[in-house]
Amino acid sequence: MKTKNYLPSPVPVSLLAGLLCCLPSTHQQAQLIIGSTAAAGFSGQAKAVTGLAGSLEMLVADTGALATSGGAIGAAAMETSVGGGLAVGASHTAVVGGGSATASEASVSDVHYASSSPLGVNTVVADFVMSRAAAAAVTTADAAFAGAAQFSGLVVNGVAVAVTGAANQSVSLNGGGLLIINEQIQGVGTMTVNALHVVDTLADVNAIIGASTAGVIVGSASTPPPCDFVTGGGWIVGTLSGAKANFGVAGGIKDGAFWGHLNYIDHGTGMHLKDTAVTSYTCDSSDPDCLNHCRIICYDVTNNGLPGYTARVRVCDNGEPGWEDTFEIKLYGTPPPPPCGQGSDSPIYVASGDLGGGQPGGGNIQLHQCQ
Repeated sequence: MKTKNYLPSPVPVSLLAGLLCCLPSTHQQAQLIIGSTAAAGFSGQAKAVTGLAGSLEMLVADTGALATSGGAIGAAAMETSVGGGLAVGASHTAVVGGGSATASEASVSDVHYASSSPLGVNTVVADFVMSRAAAAAVTTADAAFAGAAQFSGLVVNGVAVAVTGAANQSVSLNGGGLLIINEQIQGVGTMTVNALHVVDTLADVNAIIGASTAGVIVGSASTPPPCDFVTGGGWIVGTLSGAKANFGVAGGIKDGAFWGHLNYIDHGTGMHLKDTAVTSYTCDSSDPDCLNHCRIICYDVTNNGLPGYTARVRVCDNGEPGWEDTFEIKLYGTPPPPPCGQGSDSPIYVASGDLGGGQPGGGNIQLHQCQ
């Protein structure tokens, strides 16, 4: 397993000022919840996998804890054999805190869990899962919380599961175990959403797949500085072959530097793109005032482990529940065009699609603007 937590790279002050000077607040439906007053502090953490298999710790793509002052943190992992009968594909986690709210998310593709013992067998398979949690200050004394989860192709012990969308849906496992779907737990000042929680008593496994926690501290706070981040995970079918592609993406400007990550797998070709640096984060050239809800992120990437490539990713947050959100990626083996470089627009690979609106797809893109 290779897991990466992301450090920022320097960004020109002029670009930072241009992007953050006049952030709009008109796209409120794109958030799980909207606060109405500045929070005094923030908390949150996201993990693609966490738990225990006997005495073995299970941990994949852990963001670590968000600082009380807020900001953005993220992690991503390639395909991972976790142990305890669990294996997962590309994973993405991110937490953003600022202004009035904290938002946390975790997405995991290609979940395969299989346990066996003399007493029985349990299997849990899913093409894609994603959890999201949000907390927001609504007054200096009160906070509000929300959570959501998405699933594609969930099968338990050979039987397809009809996910209801309700919190804490459960499916019995052999041997008295339990699978909890869209597990939601509200604590003191926090909300936790676990996409899947496997409690397999036969195999002594207690594993959470897609864990997101978000919290805020209410109280008197000064007006927060503006911020602009985008995060998301999901899958599209707009590849050259029509095969599914999974992605995890994050971008923004943090502490005066570019921040983010990219993890992308085309299952038709086997191509895996992984960032090594974030080199640009901008609005569309047709939208210099950042009035729409799309962002362009440029990355130096490896292509199946080989360096020397550039990826240009355009993502759009078009509101909840995310079906109309879009993801587009272009890969360059030569100098790319602006804003990623000064070359020509001659990509060697292109893929795009919405996340389940007009074609198969899933996941969610979130534009986070501190306000």
